[in-house]
Amino acid sequence: MPARRVSVIIRRHSTVTSSLLPVLILSFVLVSYIALRPFPLRVRHLFDFMCFAGATFILFRYQTPPLPGTGGVANGASLWLHAVAGIWWLLGARVLVAVMSFTLDRNRGWREARLFPDLTAAAIYTAAVSVVLISVLALPIGGLLATSGVLAIVLGLALQNTLADVFAGIAFGIEAPFNVGDRISLGDKTEGTVVQMNWRSIRILTDGDDVAIVPNSVVAKSDIVNRSFPTRVRSAFIELSCPATSNPEQVIDMLQQATLLCPPILSEPPSSAVLTRLGSAESRYRVNFSVSDTEHLSTTKDQLFRHARRQLHYSGLYFPSAAQDSRTPDDVTNRPSPVLPLLQDIMLFETLQAEQLAKLAAHLKPRALEPGEVLFAQGGTEATLFIVVSGILEVSQHTELSGQQTTGFIGAGDYIGEVSLLTGAPYAAAATARTHCKLLGLDCNVIKPLLSANSDLYAEFDRSARRGLAILNRAVAVRATDHSAGQSLLHRIRAFFDNPR
Repeated sequence: MPARRVSVIIRRHSTVTSSLLPVLILSFVLVSYIALRPFPLRVRHLFDFMCFAGATFILFRYQTPPLPGTGGVANGASLWLHAVAGIWWLLGARVLVAVMSFTLDRNRGWREARLFPDLTAAAIYTAAVSVVLISVLALPIGGLLATSGVLAIVLGLALQNTLADVFAGIAFGIEAPFNVGDRISLGDKTEGTVVQMNWRSIRILTDGDDVAIVPNSVVAKSDIVNRSFPTRVRSAFIELSCPATSNPEQVIDMLQQATLLCPPILSEPPSSAVLTRLGSAESRYRVNFSVSDTEHLSTTKDQLFRHARRQLHYSGLYFPSAAQDSRTPDDVTNRPSPVLPLLQDIMLFETLQAEQLAKLAAHLKPRALEPGEVLFAQGGTEATLFIVVSGILEVSQHTELSGQQTTGFIGAGDYIGEVSLLTGAPYAAAATARTHCKLLGLDCNVIKPLLSANSDLYAEFDRSARRGLAILNRAVAVRATDHSAGQSLLHRIRAFFDNPR
């Protein structure tokens, strides 16, 4: 009798233990998953893999396959193994999703385009849960599927906008009109670089450093222009007007020269300038050009407008529209000499009086260069300031590391060699005519009488020269100066002009 009672007690204890095991196993996995949430993703993935390996070992040890079949409701002795099998499927799904995420994250485009990874992960989890319900737990889900059909219709009506975004995102993934990193424009509203694509929307980084979040359904209804395919090269144009009395051939030549002064403009495809409208008062011109990327477009247009205006202004082909009505063809033909206005626009002489500028203008020596002719060589010591009246000068520099390299171009209204004029320092670069050029040369001996009559001009020249060297749009001309120009410039000016030569 005691032996029989002991046997019953043991059997009851075994049954209770077997019934509690699934609860304990599920509780352990759930508590561990919640406890590990603050830890890094790699730690959680490692825990999932270890649990998956442990569940595989248990199923193999008790010779219980993950798919036990449909043999009816599991009895109490094997209930905990069914729980392990269910956990095995769910952990397997998590491990598979982790492996997929790790593989795709190595590619930047897949890492930022989250649509297909998210949908694939959802499909994996759905399949795993379905297998657990049907095969592992042997639950009848026919009624659930029938009910879910009705529920799907209700949810479809309630979430039609969200579903439209999802299906539009799937269409983008299949058709691939653009990828992460491409620059696109959506109609006339949004333009920028695609930084992320997900199941509901795309994120576009605009030129103003704002992030525009556009639903996929809205993108699908917009006119999409991919600025990055087949290349990121962007073609554009500017339009400007000149008086009808200006020679169109000369205007076109000046506009083409202005494109040389804009470094972002590509040489291939070549830029062009054309006459688009001929009028009685003014004519319309268009300059076509290309840049390597859209981000350079606005700044290049600004540069091209300014350089085109300077080229036309100093060549006498352009004047403000306010003066167009009051000027006659005779006024255009009998323009005053541009020498004095050129000197007045030079920052180096901004402190000189009109009489002093007139004296300098009287001593300017004109010089003409053919294309390819050298104005001065690197290391030359002419101590002369050169003012460009018309044409384009190419500034190049030779170094031991890179050899001969073109550093840029300067055009009409600009000047080069101010430090050599004031200090006698050798030119740090060479200047060669790229087009037919007309220049004015000012020798240092012309400056000496001015300095002798007014010693305050030393400091004025020093300040003006430093300001000229600091201006951004004179960066090319500055490269032709001595590298130590910014150091003790006033002392060097005094030493150069005070020493008898």
